[in-house]
Order: sequence, then C-alpha cells, then structure tokens
Amino acid sequence: MGILRPVTHKPPVWNLDTLTSFLSSNTVDENNPFATSRHTATLLLLCSGRRVHDLTLLLVDSEHCIDDGSNIILKPVFGSKTDSDTHRQSGWKLLPNTSSKNLDPVFWVRRLIDLLKDRRDSGNCPNLFINIRGQAKAASRTVIAGWIKTVLTEAGIPATPGSLRSAVSSKNWSNNLPLDEILSRGNWKSKETFTRFYRREILPASASNSITRMFNPAD
Repeated sequence: MGILRPVTHKPPVWNLDTLTSFLSSNTVDENNPFATSRHTATLLLLCSGRRVHDLTLLLVDSEHCIDDGSNIILKPVFGSKTDSDTHRQSGWKLLPNTSSKNLDPVFWVRRLIDLLKDRRDSGNCPNLFINIRGQAKAASRTVIAGWIKTVLTEAGIPATPGSLRSAVSSKNWSNNLPLDEILSRGNWKSKETFTRFYRREILPASASNSITRMFNPAD
C-alpha cells in the first residue's frame, strides 16, 4: 500500500526572517509612490499573513480607516475569499513599532495615505493602494502582487507573493502561537486547509526581529 499510495511531503517554505531582515535594513524613499506602496503592501502581509487580494479591500475614508493617534484600524470592505452572508473578514489593527521605522506598519500606512492623497482625490478613489501611473484607480491584486514580487526578488527570495501567507502562518506555528490565534490573524476559514496545505517546515535563516506582533485582528 505504501508503494501504491506514497505519502507526499510538503516542500519547506522560505524563512520569514530573511524578508524581515531585508526590510529593516533596506533604504526606502518615502517620497516615491512606488517604493512606499510596495514597502507598505509587503509589510502589511508580513504582519498579518492575509491574502494579497485582501489588500485591495482596504480603504482610507473615515468609515474604513480609524487612526486614534497611536494605532490604526482598517475595516476591509466585503470581498474576501472567506466573506459570506454569515462571515466577514475581521478588521486589521496595526500597532506601532518604536524599535524600527522600516518595520512600523502605522508609520507606513500614514505615509502612504498622505503621499497619495491628491491622486486619490483626483480620481475619487478611497483605496489605500492605488495605481501609480495613468488615471487614478484602485490597484488590482495583480499590480500589488507585482510590487511584492520585486521586494522578494531583491531580498533574494525565489518565491511567489502568495507564498507570504504560508511563510507567515508557518512562522507563527513554529513560534507556538495557538492555532485559534493563527486562524484568526490570517482570516482562515478552515483549520484543515491551514494544516494540510499551508503549515510547512521552515528553511533556516539568520535571526531577526518579529513583525507579527505589530498586527491584531479587530472586531
């Protein structure tokens, strides 16, 4: 039976520490829309472990973006893969990182909002992530994934943008976070999906600061 139905082993996933180290030391031009957009997008996925598509659901109007001067809560609009009549994706509560500006999601979300305010207003586009060229409109999943891919390439990580989800959740698992917390943070609908497809062995890498502590799911 073992020969007829061999056990398939999931390949290991790249280590989140590699990306965290790169982001913490990389120089980002805060006045460059492309550099700021891709850094912010990557940082939010690194904090949360959610899907690239979920970034397209984040808005900056007063109903969906609440900044209390310390933390920022983003309330995604309907449209996540897990959204239904009975379930909605939880909010994103971003916490400041006082030890590293490059790894501070609150700073970078504020910076991106300010940097692209005039462009958003001109296109009447309230999305946090908007396209950099042409007429102002919401950045698509494909566009955002392209931004993140350039970051991974520069960090020396030969992986797809979607692999961030597995890398984050597997890292949280290896750090002994409770399963319920991992599922809540990443907006997982099924624990079976996580354990079967996304929980993987992590490749070794040099140690770095944890970034997941800068994110909490919000009601």
